Amino acid sequence: MVLAKKKKDTLMKKYYHFFAIIWNNIQKRKIRAGLTTAGIIIAITTIVALLSIGKGLERGIEEQFEDIGTNRLYISASGSHFTHFQGGLTEEDVKTLEKLYEVEWVNPYLTEKASVEYNNEEELLTIWATKTDNLEKRWEDVPFQIEEGRLFADSEKYSAIIGYKVAKDIFGKEVHVNENILIEGKRFKVIGIFEEVGNPEDDAVIQIPLETAQIIFEKEKQVTVIEVIAKKGTDLQELAKKAAHDLERQRGNDLFEIITPDQLLEQFGTILTIVNILLAAIAGISLVVGAIGIMNATYTSVLERKKEIGIMKAVGAENKTIFIIFLGEAALLGFVGGIIGIGVGFGIGKIVQFGAELAGYKILSIQLDAGITMISLLFAVVVGTLAGVLPAREATQKQIVEALRK
Repeated sequence: MVLAKKKKDTLMKKYYHFFAIIWNNIQKRKIRAGLTTAGIIIAITTIVALLSIGKGLERGIEEQFEDIGTNRLYISASGSHFTHFQGGLTEEDVKTLEKLYEVEWVNPYLTEKASVEYNNEEELLTIWATKTDNLEKRWEDVPFQIEEGRLFADSEKYSAIIGYKVAKDIFGKEVHVNENILIEGKRFKVIGIFEEVGNPEDDAVIQIPLETAQIIFEKEKQVTVIEVIAKKGTDLQELAKKAAHDLERQRGNDLFEIITPDQLLEQFGTILTIVNILLAAIAGISLVVGAIGIMNATYTSVLERKKEIGIMKAVGAENKTIFIIFLGEAALLGFVGGIIGIGVGFGIGKIVQFGAELAGYKILSIQLDAGITMISLLFAVVVGTLAGVLPAREATQKQIVEALRK
């Protein structure tokens, strides 16, 4: 027991001695160590910043889907059939879906680009139209919340609820509740303003009653998208099959698409995976450049310290000891560069998030991800160590006489 403790203490002292020598050597060459470490810092900064942004975008999209809910189906016309009435969606499709037992609500929407005028300024904005009956229950789980004003009453016709950006930014003067705007030349009273969503597209929409929109856009009984909200405990995949069967029978064609939240998330996930691969490839190139920088600096250090290596060998230092010292220097530089790079990379990610928020995009959610942090630090140490292997080996092969020769 005592012998084992002594052996452990001796080993600890040996490791401490190695570290002291390594640290002392780096301290003597602060400028070179700083320049060498800069390569790893840039590489790890790139990795952390790019992967954090990619992860933040993925997290933001997932959070938005959680807000919307996973009990919904979305039906739209296939391909470009919006321009061809035979393939478009109609109120008959809405009635067919409302008959399904598993369905809680069916929300039809008509969307169009339209001329909107306020305070003698005219803008082309997106109009969303929806049914106004029982709207509070229909929108119970949607992320849209009213900041000022109210929702539509069942019988309202020429009323509008405007997005946060429409109210605050789009026109030279702020739009207030109870003021009037012109949509396609028709006067609408603003009865509400939505809270800011954080997505410029969603914040720049205007909601009006469906029947009114069908009249002013000459789209009688037509709709663009149908949202189906399922009852709790419903299997969405089975509901999608059932809805497709009933719609196809009623319409006499299959010129429509039914999309589940899982499919939407999968599509976004595929895109994000491709983006993350590209970002990782760019970061990998930076890492290679950083490794070459460490290798070059370590080789130069070996050449400059030939005499020191000779003295070490002359006083009995083993090749293994010299190898560990030079390899340890490279590994320590990699570790320090990794720590600094992680901090800087995370900071850049937060700056990007802040810039995106200033531009109106609040979808980014940058956090210090434990996985990215550990992998980045491991990469920094491994790359630094590997970059020092050949120079360290070169140091061990120096002959005493050759190393002491000036």
